[in-house]
Parts: sequence; structure tokens; C-alpha cells
Amino acid sequence: MEFRDLIFHPNQFRNKIRDTLRPPKFSFNIIFLFLNNLTWGFASGMIWLFLPIFLFEKFNYSISKVIIFYLIAAVLYGVLVPVGARIMTKIGLKKSLILAMPCLAFYYLSLYFFETLGIILFIALALLMLTLFRTLYWTPYHVEFAEYGDSKERGAQIAYLSSLGLIAGVLAPFLAGFIIEQLGFPVLFIMAIILVFLSILPLYFLTPVKEEYSFSYLQTFKELFSKKNWRIFIGYGSDGAQGIVAIVIWPIFIFGILNESYVTVGGISAAIILAGILLRIIMGRLAEVRRQRKLFKLGSVFYSLGWILKMYVQTSFQIFIIGTYHSFAGVLRGIPLTAFLYEQMVDRGHYIDEYTVLREVSINVGQVLMLIACLILLNFVGFTWTFVLAAIASLLVRVL
Repeated sequence: MEFRDLIFHPNQFRNKIRDTLRPPKFSFNIIFLFLNNLTWGFASGMIWLFLPIFLFEKFNYSISKVIIFYLIAAVLYGVLVPVGARIMTKIGLKKSLILAMPCLAFYYLSLYFFETLGIILFIALALLMLTLFRTLYWTPYHVEFAEYGDSKERGAQIAYLSSLGLIAGVLAPFLAGFIIEQLGFPVLFIMAIILVFLSILPLYFLTPVKEEYSFSYLQTFKELFSKKNWRIFIGYGSDGAQGIVAIVIWPIFIFGILNESYVTVGGISAAIILAGILLRIIMGRLAEVRRQRKLFKLGSVFYSLGWILKMYVQTSFQIFIIGTYHSFAGVLRGIPLTAFLYEQMVDRGHYIDEYTVLREVSINVGQVLMLIACLILLNFVGFTWTFVLAAIASLLVRVL
């Protein structure tokens, strides 16, 4: 719509805004799946930002040990994704999702009993429970969403659901920072465990679905490294690589800048999330048009630049400004990317779960390679240079 249309045809302009912001339609299966994801996601939203910091403190302020913990987690999940798909084939998607949730609860319980377990037993139990959760949950979740999502409004559905999740996510890091400061990590972990068990309830209302994973274990990796799937491997591997820097390195980085204040870390993170919600909703509608690939490629460039800017952050105000910019750029690339993911899954027809597994393995291969690179960089130039690697990885996602 041009500017003169805004002046001479205000009704058309209002209708355009209304159509852009109206909620899309959802099936009951999508609603129940989302309620599950929202509930346990809120619990994870309280923990994920502070978990690297928690481990950093418990591992005697060794960032290398924190990276190794996440590295082992990525290796375990990467090699076991096909096994999870075979289990999903045997018991069905619904049961796989339900079985995954207690594993997540026991993962948080291992964090609660860190001092009692000791480092070695904690690492063994935590990695086992986390790997079981991820192996049982993520493949059936993506398959369910692809099966029951509306192909005509997929971008809008993703935008609205993720925005509702972000609204809850605004409160999560701020609440978590306050709880840690006042009551400590154990209370936070107990709250997370309760929410995880509550998140099981919506799953009972899902329609049972059976999918047959047709690849053998070795065939999965042969397919992944085949020439026809190189875009999947490079694209999603690069996305996983840059994402793990945001998960592991960035929280520890800003924790030091903000004088190790949990409340400040949580508050600024909440403000950044809040700033990105409206743009995320609008971008969901734009992702329905044919220009979504252009938006994705443009967003990838802006997102890559955000990683470079983060190298020079020194104050809380700079964290907010650059973090907000990075959030906006993440929306530009993220909504079209996720919509494209589910479109590709549906286009694969019978091979929808096989495509999902290839994607999940690719992401974790990217994480493993990035974490190894981070360990090497730590010994030479410092971990802020990992942001450069994240910037390069963000550009490589454009091959999708």
C-alpha cells in the first residue's frame, strides 16, 4: 500500500492492518501441543538463560568445562536422534511426547541435587535425562506441528504461537532473576519441575498419530552426508552453530558485564524479548507472501551483523540496544525460516519424520563443531571472538 492510499483510502489501510494482526485459525491438536510447549517452555525460559551461569559457578568458574558439558550433550543427542525416531515409530507420537516430559523433570531434579550428587554423578544423570527428553520429544513435536498446521497460514501460526510464548517469556527471565537473588537456584528448579509435570496434561488430548521412520541408523547418516541433502546439512548445521553461542557464551558474557546481578540479567533479557513481540506478529503475515525467502536472506545478514556488534558491548544500555536489534533481526530470519521448515517437511510427504531427523542431526553437528571451535579460541584470543564465528554461521544459513 502506497502513502497516497493511506491518505485517500483510510478504510483500506485499516482493513490491511486488521488482516495483518488478526489471529490465524488453529486445530485442537495444535492448541494442545502449544499448551504443552508453552507450559514447560516457561519453566525452561526461567532456567535456560541462567543455566550456563549456574554451571559456570559450580564448575569453579571454568568456561571450558561449561562448553564441554554442552558439547557432550550435543554429541549424545546428535547420535541418538535416529534411535528416538525408531522409538516414536513403535509407540506413536503422543506416547513419545508424554514419556519425554518426566525426563525433563528429572533433568531439573539433577540440577537441584547438584551438591548431593557431586560433579561426576551430576553430569552423568543430567546428560542422560536431557538426552532422553530431547530424543523422545523434538522429532514427534515437529512432525505433529507439520501434520496439523495450516499450510496457508503457517507463517502467521508460527508467529502468533511464538509471540504468545514470548509474552510468557518476558516474565520468565525477570522472575527467575528475582527468585535466584532472593531464594536461590533450588527454589527455581522446584518451580520448573512442577511446571513440567503440569505440561503433560494437554498431551492427553492429542489425537494419536503413527509415523513410520523408514531409515536405518546408518542410512540416516548416509542420507545426511549425501550430495542431495547438503543444503539441509550446511543450513541447519550453521543455524545450530550460531544458536549454541547464544545459549552458552552470551549469558556468561553479559553476566560479567552486569556485575553478576541475576535480577539485572533477567530484567534486560525480558525487556529485549518484549521489544520483539509486535514485529514478530507482523513478520508472520509477511512470511506468507512469496517474498519470505528475500526476508530470510536479508534477515540473515542483519542477524550476522548483530553478532559482530555484540563483541563491543560494555554497558547494560548497550546490551539492551544491541540485544533488541539482534532480536528484530532474528525475527526477520526466524519466522520465514521456521515456516520454510514446516513447508519442506510437508512437501516430503511420507518422509516427514526422516526430514525432521536429518534437520535435528544437522543442528547438533553444527553445535558440536562450534563448541570445539570455541574451546580452541578460548586458549588463544578469548571467547568474545566466538561471536565472529556465530556471525559467519548466521550467513551460511542462507543456503537453505
